[in-house]
Amino acid sequence: MQIGSKVYWRKSSGEVIFITPEIESEHVRETTKEDDMGFYPQLKGFNPAQVEVLQLTHHQYYEDFQRAKSYVVNPDTGKLEFVYIDGGGSETPTQQVPLTDQVTELKTRQDSTEAALLALMDVTKA
Repeated sequence: MQIGSKVYWRKSSGEVIFITPEIESEHVRETTKEDDMGFYPQLKGFNPAQVEVLQLTHHQYYEDFQRAKSYVVNPDTGKLEFVYIDGGGSETPTQQVPLTDQVTELKTRQDSTEAALLALMDVTKA
């Protein structure tokens, strides 16, 4: 069984408090928020009502975490946002949706554009 990481974050600010490790084993079970808050020292002392958890799939955003300078959870959307290391640009870094999500959206757009172009070419040939 493969269990993805859980991202624990402050509801008020989106600050990431702790990310649980991914687990791949036949002898594991899903844990609850209460289980994790009682087990991981990084989560002890936090009020569970002020902490939210985002469950990721196995290896979800793996490359984004490797490339990102920092990350937070947008408290309004409950989604991760990353700040990536800029290759020498002078702009102030801004938070953005994960690159993996951006690539998926661009592929979908590209497929739609190609389909529209093919349809247009068929119409102009007739």
